[in-house]
Amino acid sequence: MNPPPRTSLWRHRDFRLYWTGQASDVLGSSLSSVAIPLVAVITLHATTWQAAILAAVQKTPPLLFSLPAGAWCDRVRKRPLMVATSLVCAVVMGSIPLAAACDRLTLAQLWGAAFVVGSCHVVGMSASLSYIPQLLPTDRLLEANAKLASANTLADIGGPALAGALTGVIGAARSVVADSASYLVTAWCTLRIRTPEAAPHPRAETPSLRREIRAGLAYT
Repeated sequence: MNPPPRTSLWRHRDFRLYWTGQASDVLGSSLSSVAIPLVAVITLHATTWQAAILAAVQKTPPLLFSLPAGAWCDRVRKRPLMVATSLVCAVVMGSIPLAAACDRLTLAQLWGAAFVVGSCHVVGMSASLSYIPQLLPTDRLLEANAKLASANTLADIGGPALAGALTGVIGAARSVVADSASYLVTAWCTLRIRTPEAAPHPRAETPSLRREIRAGLAYT
């Protein structure tokens, strides 16, 4: 007797919310990677070295925090962390067009925003990758990851194009509003997930954070 066909993941309410939230998060990250430099060059007339500093700041968080974030996320509840990092990104990115409208925007604010958003993205992504095994059974993870990879690819391609189009229509600083909104969508979708999250392992049952980071460095 043939086993019954499996239900599509698109019928899984919480996976749809998770997928939408993650796609929006990647879109926001892709938008900010282009929108912030455009604001620096077009609105603040940044020099070459100032733009180079901004590019370096954008690349720094993954180098600094990828390993610590992965180890730390194993010790805390993931969903509240995902919501918190998305809300921080929304506020930080929303402050850019607000400061520009008040003629208070500076390069220091852009540098700080790039670092904070990049850091939150690293932590939020680590939490989201650790969370999906709690959302779905093991035999559905391969299919789920394939759907997430497709969404991430589309968002990575569409983000820069959308940032450029919005900049041409409404200006560089105002285009950042879309970036802020994408993070709000992520937070809203994540909050609506109903699947209960298991409590993290007791600290006594997990290796020390320093030991996990060392193991990660040795592996890489």
